[in-house]
Amino acid sequence: MSTPLEKFEQQYAAEVMKVDADEDLLKRLERGIRGLKGVAQSTDTQNDAAWRLEVTESLKALRNQPSKAMVPQDFSRVGSTQANRVLASLEIVETVGNVIDPIVVNEPAPASGDFDFSAYVNENAGTLDLLKHHQIELIKFGVQFGRGAFTMYDLHDHQNPFPIIHGGQEYHGGLDGGVAPHGLSVASAANQLRVAYEHKQSSAQKQRYRENHGDMAQGQRTAGPLTFSGSGKGQSVIATLGAYAYNAWPLLLDLTDGEVHHLIMIRDDELIYWDNLTPQQAYAKQSEVLLSCATLVNRKLKMTSIPDDLQRPLKKLRALQVDSGLFEQLNGIVPDLPCEERLAASYELISTWAHLQPIILPPPLQKFLTDDAAPCAH
Repeated sequence: MSTPLEKFEQQYAAEVMKVDADEDLLKRLERGIRGLKGVAQSTDTQNDAAWRLEVTESLKALRNQPSKAMVPQDFSRVGSTQANRVLASLEIVETVGNVIDPIVVNEPAPASGDFDFSAYVNENAGTLDLLKHHQIELIKFGVQFGRGAFTMYDLHDHQNPFPIIHGGQEYHGGLDGGVAPHGLSVASAANQLRVAYEHKQSSAQKQRYRENHGDMAQGQRTAGPLTFSGSGKGQSVIATLGAYAYNAWPLLLDLTDGEVHHLIMIRDDELIYWDNLTPQQAYAKQSEVLLSCATLVNRKLKMTSIPDDLQRPLKKLRALQVDSGLFEQLNGIVPDLPCEERLAASYELISTWAHLQPIILPPPLQKFLTDDAAPCAH
């Protein structure tokens, strides 16, 4: 049966990540930690038991505190207002691509066709066919696929490749597909995307599907095309931030229903979006990106090998990555140590990670680590 101290060692890393806990409870936990450090070499078993009880009782109460901020939120549940706030807090401004850098397709240019997303019961059912459609359209503009070139990857079943955390909120999700160098696994392709796709059926397409399949609800609201607003914008903006946090190249994202296209990319501290594009405009811009540099077909492209101006948004957004390394070290190292060394080792690991990167610790514990970084000697 685990002792209170052993339970503390196992639970500490997870419990201190809670950011909505009551301040008094955190102070009690801090006192308990100091007490355990103070009696680590002591033979005062009565004091030792008292401090252990203080810690375990604090942890019990702490676990009962709400921690909404640390419940992961799916990309698809993010609205435009929330996405706008995240951008503002990151000091990234939105700029309108149609105003500052309009996409003009010069003649003679290939014609581009629509994709009928209304033929599918939902977005997942039609994603693979829509990805094939993207590839056909890009080939018209001179983009090559296959050995020594690109592949169109289906990513919609690749779970949570871009977990990010910002302002105490964790976001989970991925993308429906994208263009990356040929020959990669799906997992590696997700980190080497050059152009990415987020597919979202418009309300008009969903309505057409219901009409065509005899499932038309009474009192149906007027349906319209896909707009760059609401959950469509929120999901695509957060997905773009997530992809930039992990990718080797500052990709171009296409939010589309197969008829209307909204493009997003980040340069320096600007998120540039082009909304309500025709298929021809969208695929012309995508092909321009894919053909802009011969090294984009390199399977092992590294962020450090691309121009400095393209590195800047990637470096900035690397800070959003969710790193599980702390928990891996705690689980992999601490259980194998002698019981009397586990507390000091846990404390030292947590202190090191807290100083190396922005781990979210409650204010009293953050102050504790800052003021008294060195663990007790054993």
